Amino acid sequence: MNQDNTQLRNAGTNQAGMRQFNERLILSLIREEGALTKAEIAKATNLTPQTATIIINRLEEQELLIAGKKRQGGRGQPSTPYRLNADGALSLGIKIGRTSLEVLLIGFTGEIRSRLSYNYPYPDPREIFSQIARSLEHLIGSLSDDHKNKVIGIGVAAPYSMDGWEEELPGSAEARKAWSETNIINELAKVSDLPASMTNDATAACIAELTFGNQQNWTSFLYFYVGTLMGGGLVLNGQIYAGHNTNAGAMGSIPLDRNKQLINQASISHLEKKLEEKGLSSSFLEGTSEINPEAWKAFTQWADSAAEAMAYAITSGCAFVDPQGVIIDGRMPANATDYLVNAVKIACQDANWEGLYMPEIISGNIGIEARALGGALLPIYSNFAPDSEAFLKATN
Repeated sequence: MNQDNTQLRNAGTNQAGMRQFNERLILSLIREEGALTKAEIAKATNLTPQTATIIINRLEEQELLIAGKKRQGGRGQPSTPYRLNADGALSLGIKIGRTSLEVLLIGFTGEIRSRLSYNYPYPDPREIFSQIARSLEHLIGSLSDDHKNKVIGIGVAAPYSMDGWEEELPGSAEARKAWSETNIINELAKVSDLPASMTNDATAACIAELTFGNQQNWTSFLYFYVGTLMGGGLVLNGQIYAGHNTNAGAMGSIPLDRNKQLINQASISHLEKKLEEKGLSSSFLEGTSEINPEAWKAFTQWADSAAEAMAYAITSGCAFVDPQGVIIDGRMPANATDYLVNAVKIACQDANWEGLYMPEIISGNIGIEARALGGALLPIYSNFAPDSEAFLKATN
């Protein structure tokens, strides 16, 4: 159990009026550990065994928990571990990206049940929401009546400035203008009655990594998501930190000099342009094809250049945050991410770390689906986390 997480450690209460908090606390602990007995839950939360038993029985009746096989051995009666019921709640995630749309359905434990994806040169809101409506109809329509009633909401992951970065990613003036006049949540309400919430797409990827990756159990780290345009997130004290304007962790906007930002040198859009100029396919970035040796050479050249800029950004970030580590993930296959991470490590060795501590730098564990998965987690945290604001305070 992560004893460094003060949010969870000894945080339960036996006071009346705290029923929902205690229920959510227990669900979060079981999500973190995989399975726990009533005695383990009582000890971890500082609840009395009787109170813990009442809550666990209630969660089992609500089909949010499932009892496992009794554990033999040790003193006293055999104990029963409880785990989350994957069918206890379902959630939908929508990632509206600058070059692709993803709509997926996940279970209560975060496994992806079904997924639809679409590519385009540039998103046009006049077409996007019609496609979303068709996708939601297909995904929900494929469920049984019982499972339809378990769908708790929709989480949207999308860039905050869909109409911005014109020099980095050209699109039609009409589409950009349409985005500047579009409220994504309001448009989504026109095609679905489910409650919806939204966060920045890179922040959503960071949420997914914090929940299902982060094998080191770091409570503070810088997160870089190398997508069509570079983005990222910031985790402090085991929570997503949003900042005053909900814009903390805007890694792509880290300045490299007076005129250039990290987004100008470490975005996949630049790699795709180089591949196009050489007449090479970029499909390997989606993991849908083998990597052509010439395409890999172009990738490594781009990655080495991007790594220099990322090393500068990491050094700058460490001066402010002093994190336990840095996690780098992106819209690329695992071997490509690993190459980039190694290049960043090499570049960091040449950086000026005087007065600073160089953190460990590792690859993320989620990859291409991180943004949509993080979006789908928003309704789950909103409904079942002890402190939903820990994940939703970056929400629009």
